[in-house]
Amino acid sequence: MNWLVVVLFATMAGDVYIFTTPKFETRQECIRTLKTPDTIASYTQKLAKEYGRPMPIKLINCLQEDQIKRLLNEDHLLEQKKRKGESV
Repeated sequence: MNWLVVVLFATMAGDVYIFTTPKFETRQECIRTLKTPDTIASYTQKLAKEYGRPMPIKLINCLQEDQIKRLLNEDHLLEQKKRKGESV
């Protein structure tokens, strides 16, 4: 079971960024990197490179990779239903 760092931005759209690397074997190991200055700087640099500007961060956490996939799949299914006019 892998743990990944997930960033939720404070934007109207609720943008999310998922760090696919590094992957961690435990949540504790993942959380530890969110409190270490060197890795915080690394995450911040990656986000700045991806977005080209500072993004307002609302929340950072560690989630299991399979849980992330399940959430993204559920969100995708909800969007499909909305497009088809089905009630959700």
